[in-house]
Amino acid sequence: MTESLHAARRRGLFALFFAAMMLIAAVAAPAAFAQDESETPAAAPEFLMIDATEDPYVIIRTSEQPSRVDVSVAGFAIDSEEPVAMASSDIPVQTIIVIDNSSESSEFLDSFLTAADDYVRRAPNTEQIEVWTTGGVARLRAGFNNGHERTREIIANILSGSGGNKLWDGVRGAVLNLEDPIPGATNVVVLTANIDNESTSSAGEARGAVLNAGASVFMLHGSETTSAEEPRLVEVSAGGAYAAIESPTELAVHGSSISQVIGSTWKVGFAAEAAGYGRTLDVTVDGVTTSGTFSDNARTSGRALAPITAPDPTTLPGLGFLEGETGRTVGLALGAVAAALCAYSIAMLFQKDTSGLDAVLGVYTDPYAQSADEEGGTGFAKNLFLKRAVEITEGIAERRGTLERAEALLERADMPLRAGEAMTAYVGIVLAALAFGLVLVGGLPGLVIMGALGVLLPPFILRFLAARRSKKFMSQLPDTLNLLSSTLKAGYSFMQGVEAVSHEIEDPMGGELRRIVTEAQLGRPLEDAMDASAERMDSDDFAWAVMAVKIQREVGGNLSELLLTVAETMTERERLRRDVATLTAEGKMSAIVLGVLPILLGMAMWAMNPEYINTLFTDSLGKILLGASIVAALVGFAWMKKIISIEI
Repeated sequence: MTESLHAARRRGLFALFFAAMMLIAAVAAPAAFAQDESETPAAAPEFLMIDATEDPYVIIRTSEQPSRVDVSVAGFAIDSEEPVAMASSDIPVQTIIVIDNSSESSEFLDSFLTAADDYVRRAPNTEQIEVWTTGGVARLRAGFNNGHERTREIIANILSGSGGNKLWDGVRGAVLNLEDPIPGATNVVVLTANIDNESTSSAGEARGAVLNAGASVFMLHGSETTSAEEPRLVEVSAGGAYAAIESPTELAVHGSSISQVIGSTWKVGFAAEAAGYGRTLDVTVDGVTTSGTFSDNARTSGRALAPITAPDPTTLPGLGFLEGETGRTVGLALGAVAAALCAYSIAMLFQKDTSGLDAVLGVYTDPYAQSADEEGGTGFAKNLFLKRAVEITEGIAERRGTLERAEALLERADMPLRAGEAMTAYVGIVLAALAFGLVLVGGLPGLVIMGALGVLLPPFILRFLAARRSKKFMSQLPDTLNLLSSTLKAGYSFMQGVEAVSHEIEDPMGGELRRIVTEAQLGRPLEDAMDASAERMDSDDFAWAVMAVKIQREVGGNLSELLLTVAETMTERERLRRDVATLTAEGKMSAIVLGVLPILLGMAMWAMNPEYINTLFTDSLGKILLGASIVAALVGFAWMKKIISIEI
């Protein structure tokens, strides 16, 4: 008896709980669509747009007509106007209805037409409505007008189309057809039952049009087949909503729900001077506050209204990539940089400062003192440790005959380093590359790859800089000779003409001429200084110009006319060089493509199927074939480069 009583009580409580849940579901079901579109509690206001221009106002959407609205900017309460429904304000409300009448959606078409007709019937007379269909072709059925009876007749006469659903074409075309859209006053109602399958426009283009217009998109999808792009279209809109409803009967009644949501949009004006208080605006509707951010002298809508929140101090958002092997690599790299900076700081402690006034005057106060230049230390070689390293490197390079070549290349590239300093830095770069290869990549492959980069990259960069400077020098030579000829005609001596031209033309020609003038003033013959410059810049053209000057000085003649003749010859040679470069451009590009293609193709195949490519690195035959292919590729690249390299 007691057990039966307890069982009856449990059944009664369960029935009561079930009834309460059904009651909650029954109350919440009609408002589910409106709740989804706002994503906020029913009584909370939703920002659609903040206009912070000359006559500022805010557009909000609420679940019911607000009885009191308070506005504050940056925490300061400001004077605001009474809320005015958008339909009664001075802002024109524009609504676009996009109806899917494709053949695949024919069973839902009547429901769509009923929902659209219900929406238009409930719309206020001031609301401008436009109708588009997307079956077979995106088509404008009724342009913007407030003759709602005529619009309802057009909707009633829409028939099922013969083609597929061009949803994105319809949405994009309709939104682009808007004139001066205002966020909060521009709405797009989309009624579709089939995913887009024929549009020439992409979903991204449709989203971009909606985002630029600041429109609110309300989409009803009437079948089980949905697309992830449709909710994304709603997400980028200003206060839109999305619902997938399989029942045509339920779809038909949602026209009034959308009309009610759009009709609950209000304009609230506030004092113009308040926009200068800050960039955060709070709107309190019947005791519930919503915050948003805005930009001065602009309209802000959509996601830009979202307030900026402080990050959680207990987490490090966005740093997840530092976990695992990537974090280890980044940590080692940062540690290496820190160690290098620490070593540089310690080295600077032992470096004598020669920039102060005492150091400058020391040579006069101490007759036995030696300057830094007399000690042989300039630049970073002033440090005792580095000075010793430079001396050792210079000795090795001089014995091997590479010191003069390095010095010539540095001068041609205009690098402010002595040959010994540069070679010491080169050794340090190679050692650092080997260390990084061992730490970051690991094993023999890391040493080989990073070591090859350390060995080949600095000389390549130096030769590139030298070649670029020499090329610019040669391109300036004809103009320089013309200017020099003009100075001679004006009555200048040759030395005066070189000095005058050196101040008129830019580097590298200007710098070389100034160096020639300086050497000549110090007692070096002018012709020898010019020969040294031609050798330094590795310019055959300049060497021929110097040779012409020497011959003229020995046999006599009109030097001005001679320089003009040489300038014309140089110009023709430069034109010929450019013609040859044009004719060989295709061969150069072919050599680059064929040289890089095997590397890129190998990397792509390794990324897609590492096991397939690893055979080349693990199997003996694979290693032989890989080595042979590398040698063959290098030979082919060198052969093609030899063919297309034409000396003039």
